[in-house]
Amino acid sequence: MKKISFIFFSIIISTFFISCDDYLDTYSPSKYDNVMVYRSVSSTEDVLMGIYSLVADANMYGQRISTNWCTNNDIEFVGADETSYNQATNRGVSNYFATPGNSVLTWTNMYKLIERANLCIEGIKTSPLLDDNDSKSQMKMLLGEALTLRALTYYELVKHWGDVPFKEEPTAADLSNVYLPRTNRDTIYLHILADLQEAEGYVPWVNESGYTSERVTKGFIKGLMARVCLSAGGYSLRDKEGYPMERPDNWRSFYELANQKCKEIIDKGTHQLNPSYVNIWKNINALKLDPTYNENLFEVALGLGQSGEIGYSIGVRFYTNSKYGYGNNANVVNTNAYYFYSFDKKDLRRDVTVAKAAYSNSAGDLKEVFQTNPISYNIAKWDQRWMSKEWLALNLAANGKIGYGINWVVMRFSDVLLMYAETENELNNGPTPAAKNALKDVRKRAFSSEDYTQKVDNYVDNLTTKEDFFNAIVNERAWEFGGEAVRKFDLVRWNLLQSKIQEQRQAFIAMLNGQPVTIFGNTYTNLPLNLYYKYSSDAENIDWTDVNFYDTRDDLDALTTDELTALGYTKVPWLAGASDANKTSWSNRITLFSSGLEKSVNGVCDNRYLYPIHSTAISDSQGKLQNSYGY
Repeated sequence: MKKISFIFFSIIISTFFISCDDYLDTYSPSKYDNVMVYRSVSSTEDVLMGIYSLVADANMYGQRISTNWCTNNDIEFVGADETSYNQATNRGVSNYFATPGNSVLTWTNMYKLIERANLCIEGIKTSPLLDDNDSKSQMKMLLGEALTLRALTYYELVKHWGDVPFKEEPTAADLSNVYLPRTNRDTIYLHILADLQEAEGYVPWVNESGYTSERVTKGFIKGLMARVCLSAGGYSLRDKEGYPMERPDNWRSFYELANQKCKEIIDKGTHQLNPSYVNIWKNINALKLDPTYNENLFEVALGLGQSGEIGYSIGVRFYTNSKYGYGNNANVVNTNAYYFYSFDKKDLRRDVTVAKAAYSNSAGDLKEVFQTNPISYNIAKWDQRWMSKEWLALNLAANGKIGYGINWVVMRFSDVLLMYAETENELNNGPTPAAKNALKDVRKRAFSSEDYTQKVDNYVDNLTTKEDFFNAIVNERAWEFGGEAVRKFDLVRWNLLQSKIQEQRQAFIAMLNGQPVTIFGNTYTNLPLNLYYKYSSDAENIDWTDVNFYDTRDDLDALTTDELTALGYTKVPWLAGASDANKTSWSNRITLFSSGLEKSVNGVCDNRYLYPIHSTAISDSQGKLQNSYGY
């Protein structure tokens, strides 16, 4: 699967880069190396691979961006309890209790990536190979990739820190451009978009010129432009009096560009929806690319046995057992019964996204174990049972965590369709036929064909107002992208983060109290007090077709424990049927989760989702940097 080799990264980096300074952890090559490297296409590509290596770093998509910094929101949160939710760890960061001294909040490697990209971009632009007819096209492709990876990294910095130091040239020998103040994010967005507009003219579409989804391609660049535009034209926390959530006055121009780029991807037809939602994740887990549908516009290539928390820190919870080997720590990204009940009961994405059971237990039993805690569900898109034979061999022999090597998908084609539908609705003050068709395309995959009339056509056609269609998009993106590090920043740009979290709290507590509740348009008035499950004939997997999460089982409620056991059933007290102690604990947790976002808790402002600049960066900045937002 992997076309990007991890073996030679350290050799390449040690050959071409020398450490320069700690403030932005910049690197600078010698003049001799800089001249020689960019006289060869293969050497230039080796340098580019050094940039890709940091995209896969733990401080980017190998861990932090993909699993740690994307929570908390209304459908995803970090596993924590009443004593750990505000610790100086990933749990505290996720719950918006970030501090300048928290070691998980360093941006060092991201700026290291930017410096490498700056060097590469300058090297290519000054290379004589750009005037060579045999090498010009290849060098421009590499230039487009470097421009895009730099733009992507600045985008992630802005998403998480707001206004940050910005430069587009390599570090000067006299360090005159190292100690920089913060640049307004609106200015950075314009530079990002300029880079991407240049890059899209250089880079091929996927499956052209040997490019796979593990490298930057034209479709991803266009999709990233759309995503950046929606952030640039959306709301963000501003560093001014009161720290308000504001969007720019020219937001419409950003939405117009996003709409244009999404349409270009759709019209090209290179990227399509995989007709099977579950197969997207089976392929990803098995380390397989999908050159047939190309739904994944860009996957960060991670190395089996070397890198990647995907499947370990997120996914179905596995305990160490003799069948699959060393267990994982999948509670880093959790969800709960609120998200489960947000889905239509016929939505095929529900059970691919929400894991209702773990596998094995502390005793090492070889079976699924029903999750009785409604606030401790996991994300089901990563499952050891779908992983490769090569992974299994490593994990069976492991005595500790290994690199799972599962690629992180930065963007899928369904995101393009939903961004297109959203912008069509916003720009035309209501849904156009094109917007409705894009939403229908996404929903068709989510339901069986016999349900299309009701769940797809009628559902979408009844969305006649701008507000109704927007709310449908808000919901659809939650159902489509659960666990994919998308939801938090969707809610930020819509200025819905804090209110949606509060909706979750209220609905979850209402369910615990046995009260009627409406979640994403689905109303429940009488959820069961008990659930019942039994195993399939293999005695390993739960028979999920027999578990009813929606209706009371009067036939089983009437039976004694011995009678249930004789029939193979296990009884689970559920939500309002749980013990008072459990209900109190779960209510307390859901209230504490994400509470650092609120002014009543942090004492500064609502929606304080942006992170503080780390204290070491401030102390090294020679007075150029300082924190804001009350940090």
